[in-house]
Amino acid sequence: MDDKTVAMEDPPSPPDKVAEPIDMPAADDQSIKSQIDGLVDDVRKLAEAELEYYRVKLSVNMEATRTVLILFSVAAIVGITGLVTLILGILLILSHYWGPVAATGLLTGSALLVTTVLTNMAIKRARKLPIDENEE
Repeated sequence: MDDKTVAMEDPPSPPDKVAEPIDMPAADDQSIKSQIDGLVDDVRKLAEAELEYYRVKLSVNMEATRTVLILFSVAAIVGITGLVTLILGILLILSHYWGPVAATGLLTGSALLVTTVLTNMAIKRARKLPIDENEE
């Protein structure tokens, strides 16, 4: 063999099996009315399945939401109880130095001041919220 000869590859052999044509029903076998009836039936089944899916998904989400709300409520109650305890402790300490009336006035005034500042901040932010996405 010569160094310059190039080996030629054999062309691929044809497949042993030739694909058989798919038997399609003739157009006369199914009328348009029966095809539309089948389509409507399929759409109805799909809609029922979607409804059942979202019903189950909603029930699972409602259970999870319920659990989250219960945990948040308990945390809020414990947090408020802690704040009340802190306020009472500060009141006891201040009443020792300033007397009960001055200590109560100071804590009440401080609480009302904080409430007023936070309420004003909330109102300013609420006014900036877009009510309707189409309005600007």
